[in-house]
Amino acid sequence: MRRRCRLLLAFAPVAPLLVAGTARAQEASGEALDGRHKNYASPQHFSAEVRASLFTPAVDSDPALAGATPYKQAFGTSPRLLVGLELDWQALRIPHFGSIGPGLAAGYTAISAKADYTAPPNGPSGETTSLDIYPFDAMAVLRVDVLWRDMGIPVVPYLKAGLGAALWRASNTLGTAVYTSPTTGQSVSGEGHSLGTHFALGVGFNLNVLDEYAAKSWDEASGVNGTYLFAEYTREDLTGLGMQTNPMRVGGTSWTFGLSFEF
Repeated sequence: MRRRCRLLLAFAPVAPLLVAGTARAQEASGEALDGRHKNYASPQHFSAEVRASLFTPAVDSDPALAGATPYKQAFGTSPRLLVGLELDWQALRIPHFGSIGPGLAAGYTAISAKADYTAPPNGPSGETTSLDIYPFDAMAVLRVDVLWRDMGIPVVPYLKAGLGAALWRASNTLGTAVYTSPTTGQSVSGEGHSLGTHFALGVGFNLNVLDEYAAKSWDEASGVNGTYLFAEYTREDLTGLGMQTNPMRVGGTSWTFGLSFEF
């Protein structure tokens, strides 16, 4: 009996530490089980995207061309790579639903091909024809992340809608192209802008579930809460807006893919 009392007295100073250690272990175990949909510590207010798509501008869809296909004749039908960046502000969070806020995007694509001779000998000449397009968008972004935040399902659908614009420049080996109308004789410079609307519907897959420890470590080091791989159907309808009529239709539809980072 005395021996047992001496043992209890010997372990008494470390007993609280053992209990605390057990509690911490249980807490860590709970975090591991709940880590799939646990919110990380750093604040989350923004989302940044790196985007890429195979894109063909809808130049030949203009009814004013009366069935002519100048884009197809100059550049063919193969889609070209369009790359871009986007920054969204998750200004308002709706509990158990998602977030909504404004977003800004910018992109670039360059299209070029050898110009064909307009008279014999037929075929491509040594002169290069190019079309550079710089799209810009301002939009509202709705993200429905309740599946990820509340249920641990790493899928986030989203919707974007707003205004679009694009600067464009048609050029050849000598510089900016100049078009002379055969009917009026008026010369038109081969550069301008097109206005319209922007719409996108997509879904993101949260990559945090692939390595939760690395995701939390990166969050602690950089403030990035989540990394997403996303796929998006994008429609850029640049057919004119307001006072602008009959702009060159350098918008179009495409499937866009990329990575987004929430922080």
